Amino acid sequence: MSSCIKNPEADEGQSAASRPPPKIRASKAGRWRALALILVHVAIAAHLLHWSTTGSTLSPLEPSESMEFSTRGIVNAGLIFFALTIVSTLILGRWFCGWACHVVALQDFCRWLMMKVGIRPRLVNLGILRSVPWLAFTYMFLMPIAHRLLAGAEAPSPTLHLYTEDFWRTFPSIPVAIATFAVCGFVVVYFLGAKGFCTYGCPYGAIFGVVDQVAPVRIRVTDACEGCGHCTAVCSSNVKVHQEVRDYKMVVDPGCMKCLDCVSVCPKDALYVGFGAPALVAAQRTPVKPQPGGATLRWALTAAFTAATFTALSAFNGEVAAYVNPPDWRLIATLTIFSLLVMFVFKGKARAKSEYSLVEEFLLGAAFLAALLAFRGLHGLVPLLFALGLAVLFAWALVQAVRMLARSDVSLQRVALKKNGAWRASGVLFAAVMLLVLSGFVIAAREQMELRREGRVSFARMVFDQGVANARVGSIEAAIRAFRRALEFNPDSIEARENLAGMLCQSGRLSEGIEQFELALALNPNDPDTHALCAQALWANREGERALTHMREALRLAPDRTDLRLSLAELLAALGRTAEAALLREHVTPPPGR
Repeated sequence: MSSCIKNPEADEGQSAASRPPPKIRASKAGRWRALALILVHVAIAAHLLHWSTTGSTLSPLEPSESMEFSTRGIVNAGLIFFALTIVSTLILGRWFCGWACHVVALQDFCRWLMMKVGIRPRLVNLGILRSVPWLAFTYMFLMPIAHRLLAGAEAPSPTLHLYTEDFWRTFPSIPVAIATFAVCGFVVVYFLGAKGFCTYGCPYGAIFGVVDQVAPVRIRVTDACEGCGHCTAVCSSNVKVHQEVRDYKMVVDPGCMKCLDCVSVCPKDALYVGFGAPALVAAQRTPVKPQPGGATLRWALTAAFTAATFTALSAFNGEVAAYVNPPDWRLIATLTIFSLLVMFVFKGKARAKSEYSLVEEFLLGAAFLAALLAFRGLHGLVPLLFALGLAVLFAWALVQAVRMLARSDVSLQRVALKKNGAWRASGVLFAAVMLLVLSGFVIAAREQMELRREGRVSFARMVFDQGVANARVGSIEAAIRAFRRALEFNPDSIEARENLAGMLCQSGRLSEGIEQFELALALNPNDPDTHALCAQALWANREGERALTHMREALRLAPDRTDLRLSLAELLAALGRTAEAALLREHVTPPPGR
């Protein structure tokens, strides 16, 4: 009997290492955050209901609506909302993403469903692609302003536009929205980890992350912390909370969305939200381990990737939904330098080692850019944020495919694709899917090339029509600029070149006008009217013999045209060749009725 009695002394002598770890308690903050995110969607539904019943409502409270101010000076509800959230982030830190963003709600819901079936997504560190959100923010909100400043153009006068009758004007169609949510939700979360889209695609989170670095309100720690790691285990923002509070006595990672799960589950109640020094000036408490070499090369790669991304993004023309804009190198250089400075200053103190070599990061960047060019705006169905998600996924998948060929062991999340050089069934399936993905990429790229050709011609026509309208009202310089821009997109447009030549001559720039007439004739040498107009410009420029040559050619091409015969006669007479002029006039057929 005595052998069956538990010995309390034996328990007291049991080492702490042999005891089971304490169970992580449930987060109370998670319930409140879920409620807040549900209420956000209720508010969205109420907004839509108000619009559908009244026909007019407050303009969408979407950060993307702020682009209207950058481009056209329109102050709408979206701009005011976005500005208020940024200002609040200056004080409270990056709270909006965790408590009020519908895309975060989607990602959290997808993660919750996966965890219910035993799948726990793990964040992958894609190195160079972590800069994508900031580059997207700069492109969307700052590039139009920078372009205007560099061009010396006046800023549009601010106009207030708080209400709208066309609520869906700036939103994609419902099928595209569903596809976007599926990719940026389930697919991105499974393959790239919880908050994967926030990390690699969200431009709004980028500015919140930058501003967060100077916010005084942070998650901080007391001396009661024992480093148990419960905080990190429950963090869905992929922050190593236990390490950061150990090293800085606060959470410094700009990815922290103030979900407060870490505060709620701490068994010692050592974590709290409080005022103090911001993350930007946080002092390191523990020795910093030396980082592996290659930092300079990584920054050089980031600089090249930044410039290439701005080149690709700025080439897209929203009016024709195609890549037709010529590169503005001054603008690209300015934005690249600015972005690198921001990334360097506000890169954050949290250290996350890239899972990829420099060569692999180069491949990630190249594949991302190729996919962005292939998918964005395709047939007007792929908006920017959707394209960013697709491009990041494509880049990640392509590198995994390369690893499948080069390595003996490859895993995707926690699924082994290849083990000891042998392909698993999951690896064969992955390879088959990659073949389909690559085929889709090639088809999309070919479609984009055709759309680019059509888009350049279409946009050239639009700009040409603007030039004609300007010419009709006497705005000669505006017409010249429009015709020049039309030729940038379609250099083979004879009518744009001829109209440009005419406007240049009308403005007194005869030599430039003559040059454009001759370029038009090089494209179409058999146009008698162009020869005649060039002859008039040459005569006005006191180049009589060249004018005579072009006028003779015009008459040769259209020998029955009385107007050309009389013009040639007048030109000959002006040059003193009266006999030839008289002979030409004799052969002029008198008009009917005389």
